[in-house]
Amino acid sequence: MLGLSVWKLRQAVQGKKAVLITFNFIGLSGEEQLWESDHAGDPVISLWEMLEIPCLNIMVDHPIYYYKALRYPIANLRTFCIDRDHVSYMRRFYPDIFCEFLPLAGNCLSEQAGIAIPAASDSDQLFEQWKKRPYTLAFTANYVPVSNIDRQLAAMDSEYRDFYYEIIDAFIQNPKQDLLSCIETYLRREIPDLSDDQLCEGMSSMPAVDLWIRTYFREKTVRILAEGGIKVHVSGKDWDSMRCARPENLISTGRMVASVDCVRAMAKAKLALNTMPWFKDGAHDRIFTAMLQGTAAFTDDSVYLREQFVHMDTIVYYDIQRLELLPEQVMCLLEDPELLFRLSCRGKAAAERLHTWKNRAQHLRTYI
Repeated sequence: MLGLSVWKLRQAVQGKKAVLITFNFIGLSGEEQLWESDHAGDPVISLWEMLEIPCLNIMVDHPIYYYKALRYPIANLRTFCIDRDHVSYMRRFYPDIFCEFLPLAGNCLSEQAGIAIPAASDSDQLFEQWKKRPYTLAFTANYVPVSNIDRQLAAMDSEYRDFYYEIIDAFIQNPKQDLLSCIETYLRREIPDLSDDQLCEGMSSMPAVDLWIRTYFREKTVRILAEGGIKVHVSGKDWDSMRCARPENLISTGRMVASVDCVRAMAKAKLALNTMPWFKDGAHDRIFTAMLQGTAAFTDDSVYLREQFVHMDTIVYYDIQRLELLPEQVMCLLEDPELLFRLSCRGKAAAERLHTWKNRAQHLRTYI
């Protein structure tokens, strides 16, 4: 079947102008069916290079996750990062690979049966419907226990394991730090004369640190809200396994859900929670998707977000260094539903104007 699909692809693009737009190097990671091989079976050239098809790859995680693909890139590759810190990383460590900033965008359903989604033109009429939304606060993500990552770290030699946990503790103490600045400080403490090539290789061994800290803060944020008396509707798997002193406030689907179900969950909520995956100068698509549903986005901030949205005008920011204040902050918001509704309307208008996938497609057209 794969061979037939590749044959159809060849026929479809032969002699025509075509471009591949992909995420996280899907189709560019040495997939056997997309490479021509020599007699020994070793890959020689990709189908995209052979057919001279430009490849636009959008990385939705930090470049440290794609060390091998970036170290040996295909010839016609252009990359895009969703955080400007990631772009700076690319230009420092991979200067020969084209890289530009391309934020994520929001998703919206063509049909929203029975769900009141405000627009600036009819917000007065929809206010009463909006107040009846069944969810106070929605969060769309799977639960991954920190203990899962601890088990990976436990397999390391004690010296390396202690070093990793020292870096992790630095992020917990100061969560405003970006990934590179903090980790580079510790790596250079151990090896002061590290070259950039060696530093890049060292950074490629750090995804476990990134996963640990983002997982830790995601879990802590949800737990503080639920234990503080806020009903949190979580769409994603395994949340029922999270330890929580007030589990009645954690209302879970209990399973992995499709993207379309995540959008529907946001559209049923007054507030949609976001926890940033350590993007200090970018954004997560949960924010834009929430806004497009007429739902107030409730998130920790970034440099990029502060440029795009004003606190309590089009978005609600919380302080990642003062998570204990979250329940009181949410309760205060709910005490003035009209204020929150008007904020949602302005957020929706801002997202529709600048943060849809149509906006991003128009930007990508300049590179095609």
